[in-house]
Amino acid sequence: MKLNKSSSALLVLLAMPGVALAQGVAAGGEGNVNPAMACAADQHIDGQLAFIKAELKITDEQTPSWSVFANTFRVNKEKQAASCAQARKQAHSMRSADLLDSMKMMEMHLSEQLDSLRAIDAAIRPLYEALTAEQKKKADEILKGGPGM
Repeated sequence: MKLNKSSSALLVLLAMPGVALAQGVAAGGEGNVNPAMACAADQHIDGQLAFIKAELKITDEQTPSWSVFANTFRVNKEKQAASCAQARKQAHSMRSADLLDSMKMMEMHLSEQLDSLRAIDAAIRPLYEALTAEQKKKADEILKGGPGM
């Protein structure tokens, strides 16, 4: 399957590596997830934000809402990177843990992801409402439907 520019950006922007990594480890291996690549998805945050801002053509009037979203996005990506690093450290523990302990670790990662999604949702709503119809269409095209959405 060939990904277009928007689909590729979406996968990088909204990837939630913690659960995929935890699920792969819980299954006794790495699954289809390359842990190094999953953790690297949280790099270049400023570049990701610049791409979104340019694609949406954010206006001066929309800048305050954009700033709230961008700050939340940045904080979430930093938390995801820390969570991914923690998941990598726990990989050995998950392999040797019993079923209940393993499920508890996965639950913790899922909870972190849900918190992250809720924070992004709260930050993106005012921005989305401030967008023009054309900008909303573009936002739907480049941001909708990613993992966790």
